[in-house]
Amino acid sequence: MHSSDRSQDSDRRATRRLLLVCGQEGSGKTTIIRALLPHTPSGARVDAEDLGQVNPCRFDDAFWRLLRSNVAVLVRNYWSAGFENVITGSFFRTRDDFLRFRELVPEVEEVFMVQLLVDPNERRHRRLTRAKRTTQEWRDKVDQFDAVDTTIAADQDGYRYLAIDSTQMTPDQTVSVIMREFPEIYGVPA
Repeated sequence: MHSSDRSQDSDRRATRRLLLVCGQEGSGKTTIIRALLPHTPSGARVDAEDLGQVNPCRFDDAFWRLLRSNVAVLVRNYWSAGFENVITGSFFRTRDDFLRFRELVPEVEEVFMVQLLVDPNERRHRRLTRAKRTTQEWRDKVDQFDAVDTTIAADQDGYRYLAIDSTQMTPDQTVSVIMREFPEIYGVPA
């Protein structure tokens, strides 16, 4: 490597991108976040579902603030370590929650939002048959707070939005759509 090549490399700073995956419980957020990582150059993943494992679990404002803060710290650490593309999700319910999170990561340069939409019957089936077992009481509690937020699609301020009805899709098919729609990350032409 020539000295001029080294100086060019040191002058370059990694682009800081976020790929956010949102959707109701059972829509496949964790599955898609995990499936995307092997295809994501200079990528890291933070699944807030893993970070939000507390007992007792409360869905109050203090819990959501803590979860957003924890995700933000990890995202920023990955960027500091040179990972350009961080995939994350499972930590915001509404567009307002996203905006609160966005304030915690002011250095982000590009944000891509994927909202997984799944037919209620398929979502119910997925919740009952997945490896992560939950009780009916838990599902009922989550459903009280887990409505589809249409403002995520309607008020796209500071992010590129993609809705995917993945009801009849495999995870690989869903990943292919995401990769095609976000060539800035994946280099796949739209």
